[in-house]
Amino acid sequence: MKDKTGYVVTLMLVQLLLAVSLQAQQLKLGELELIYTEDEIPIRYDGSLSTLRKDGEMHFFHSFGCRLETSQQRRSRHSWHKGPPDDPLKCHVGSKTDKAFWDYNGYYQDQLEKGIWILGMYECPNGDLLTITHAELNNAPRETRRRQAHQRFALGLGYSTDRGVSWTYCGEIVKPADDRQNVGGGAYIIRGDYLHVYFNDVIPAEAGARRTPIQCAARAELDTVITAAAKHQVTPWHKYRDGKWDIPGLSGEPGEDLIPHITGGEDLHADATYCTALGKYLLAVQTHAAGKLLLFSSPDGLDWSLETVVDQVSNGAIQPYSSFVDFDGPSADCHTVDDDFFIYFPRKGPDHDHDYMYRRKINID
Repeated sequence: MKDKTGYVVTLMLVQLLLAVSLQAQQLKLGELELIYTEDEIPIRYDGSLSTLRKDGEMHFFHSFGCRLETSQQRRSRHSWHKGPPDDPLKCHVGSKTDKAFWDYNGYYQDQLEKGIWILGMYECPNGDLLTITHAELNNAPRETRRRQAHQRFALGLGYSTDRGVSWTYCGEIVKPADDRQNVGGGAYIIRGDYLHVYFNDVIPAEAGARRTPIQCAARAELDTVITAAAKHQVTPWHKYRDGKWDIPGLSGEPGEDLIPHITGGEDLHADATYCTALGKYLLAVQTHAAGKLLLFSSPDGLDWSLETVVDQVSNGAIQPYSSFVDFDGPSADCHTVDDDFFIYFPRKGPDHDHDYMYRRKINID
């Protein structure tokens, strides 16, 4: 009995010391670095860069303008690049248009305008790739007045068996309560047996009143998600609200507002990761006209608090589409990072023709 008691006490002490050690760790921001000017950047920044380490090199994936008709001026495409930390898009590996890249698997055939963005990749245990997708749909005739108001949004899943060369769409998993709200998306974490996604939701309003944007989470069991996605199917997802994960993701009901409102304009065209050195999840959140890129942390993916301000400007630029990148970290897809990593992000003007790429290095001491 003494041996067992001693073991338990020792284990408790180890856990306590580990907790104290993690609490003592501090996040430190490096200098702001300009990576590409608008004349140098080889992409039109239209979504977070997905990352995948292959053969010791970090590859970066980007989706642009996926619902646009291909043209010389605004070319819809999906692209792979690779490069070192100070020139991450140095080498163009390949590009495809939306139609050449995606097997829509029977979805959206009745839509006049449709497009699927890839915003966050997860490397499955067998090496296949699962991705969080962002769909934009519009079935109004092109001559319709205020046609943009007919746009619809949804998060979904895609699956690739050839390391991201081509993809099959599996279906939708989450919509805002009013799907005219831009769902954003791309940020995900793995917590226990579950895959969590973060997105823009909305509290609907009566006719003529203003809707209330909120930032929410939904989840599904990871193994079940992968098994279904490998068959090009989806399983039910549920939004979090009032301490429970019981709001169906496609139900038309809002989730719970999880992100503290620091400046107003908080938006989840974002990225997330788990930092092993901090023992916390991290989530980067842009703020539209407020001009700040905020970094939040959480012990459980639900209780978020402001960690630091990554970037701030006063010239009208915005900073969506951030990406956590750890070139030699614990996961090839950067869904976990350690004590030394980067956040890459753009400063964007009012259209996709004026994009600058920046980064901040983060150390945990």
